Amino acid sequence: MPSAIHVPSAPDRLKRLPLTRPDLRLLDAIGQCGDLAEAARRAGLRAPAAERRLDRLDQVTGLRLALRDARTARLSADGARVLVAVRRFFRQVDHAVQTEIYGRGTEALNAPRILDIATAEPLIEDLVEDAADTLGILLSVSHDTPPRVLRQLDGYRVDAAHTWGLAPLSHTVDRTVRAYDVLDDPLWVILPLGHPLAGRDTVSLSDLRDENWVSEAGPGGEVLVSQVYRSAGLTPPDRIQVAEASVARGMLRRGDAVGLGSPACPAVFAPSLVRRSLRERPRRVAGLLVDPAVVPGALALQLAALLTDRCLSRFTERHGDMLRDPWWADWLRGQRAELARRTEDAAHSLRTPPALPAESAQVDVEDLRLLRAVADHGSINRAAAVLSISQSALTRRIHRLELRLGARLLLRSSRGTELTAPTRQFLGRLAAFEAELQAAGLMGRGEAVPPKEPGGSPQRRGHRAGVERPGRDGRGPARRAVAGRS
Repeated sequence: MPSAIHVPSAPDRLKRLPLTRPDLRLLDAIGQCGDLAEAARRAGLRAPAAERRLDRLDQVTGLRLALRDARTARLSADGARVLVAVRRFFRQVDHAVQTEIYGRGTEALNAPRILDIATAEPLIEDLVEDAADTLGILLSVSHDTPPRVLRQLDGYRVDAAHTWGLAPLSHTVDRTVRAYDVLDDPLWVILPLGHPLAGRDTVSLSDLRDENWVSEAGPGGEVLVSQVYRSAGLTPPDRIQVAEASVARGMLRRGDAVGLGSPACPAVFAPSLVRRSLRERPRRVAGLLVDPAVVPGALALQLAALLTDRCLSRFTERHGDMLRDPWWADWLRGQRAELARRTEDAAHSLRTPPALPAESAQVDVEDLRLLRAVADHGSINRAAAVLSISQSALTRRIHRLELRLGARLLLRSSRGTELTAPTRQFLGRLAAFEAELQAAGLMGRGEAVPPKEPGGSPQRRGHRAGVERPGRDGRGPARRAVAGRS
C-alpha cells in the first residue's frame, strides 16, 4: 500500500469553511437586489429557507452577514467583505482546476457577473452602463479617497481599484494584484478669473508658491501639491490645505484656493475660474488594479481601455480650449494612439476565450474535503474511516466527481490508490487559498453571533487586528451602489 502523499493540508479548516457555493450565491443575490424574497428566488430557495441559511452562516462565522427585516435584506460591512473574500476563494479554486487538472493556461478564467470596484474618481459613474452594454458585467462601485480605495483592495473588500498615484500603484498594496495603466495624467492649475496670472497661457509653479493651495492626498499619504513641487526641484508652498476631492472642488469653485486639475479628474467649471498650463508639465498616473484570481486579463484590459476612452472623451468635450496649446494637442494624439494599441491587445486576448467548466462541474467544499482526505491518508480505506463513510461510498463519490469534471483524479492499482500528479499540484495550491481565508478571519471562527439590538441593527463588536477595517477611518463602510443592467 502506498504511503501517505505529502500535500500541504488543513483538513480541520476545510471542514469548517463557512460558505459553500450555494451560500455564496445567496449572499451575491442579496448584494444585487436587497429584497429577501427576490434574493431567495435567485438563489433557488424559498424565503424561510434563505433566512435559515443566513442564520446558520451568521452562527458559523460569528459575523452578522446581512441586515434583515421582514422583507428586505442587505449585506453588512462584514457580509460584503466575506462575499468578496469567499468569491475570490472559489474563483481561485476554479482557476486552479483549469490550470493544474486541465492544463488550460494561466488566463483560463471567466469574467465575473458583478465586479466590486472602488474608485477615487467619480468619473467611473459614467462607465457603469457602458460596462453592462459592452463588457456584459455589472459594476458595484464605491467612492473614497485614494488611500482608502487601496485599503479596500488590500483588505479583500473589492475585486478592483481605480485610483491615481505618483509612483507605481502595484507597490502600494500588500497582496497580489495586477496593474493596468489608464492614463498618463498631466496636471494644470485652476485659478480665479481675477488672479494676476490668469491672463497668461502658461504659468510656473515657482510663481504660485505663495498662493493658498488646496490638495488631495495620494495613495501613500503624500500630498499631491507638495510632491509636484519637490519633483520640480522647488520648495512646497507654505499654505496647503489637504482635503478630499469633493471638498477641494468646492474650495476651488468658491475661489478660496488654487489647485491642480487633470484630464482624469472631475472637471471644475465656473465662470469665475480659468485653467492654465504649467511650464513644469507635472504628471500623475491613473491606473486600474485588479485581483488576478477574480478578474481575467482580457476583462481588465477592456475595462482599463474603457476608462481611458472616457477620460480622453471628457477632456476633449470640456477642455477643448487647451488643445490650442501644441503641447496638449501632441499629448492627446499620443494618448489616442496608445489607447488604440491597448484596445487591439484587449481584442486579441478575447480570441482565445476562457474555458472554465459549467457550473455543474465546479468543485465545492465537500469535494475538496474528499480529495484532501485521500491526500492526507494515502488510501481510500483510511480516508473513508476518517470521513466516517464506507470505502465503497467514498469510491463512488470520487468517481462521480471525476465524471462531473471529465478528468481523472485518482490512480487505482493493485497496490492501492493515489492522487494523480495534477491533482496533487491542485491541492498544493489549495493550501495557499485556504491560508488567505484564514488570514482574513473567515475560517474556523465558530463564535456566537452578537445579539440584535432593538430594531434589528447589529451591535458593534471588535475583531482581530487586520480583519475589520472601517471604510472611512472609523466612520463606517464607504457607500456602495450596484449600477448597470442585468
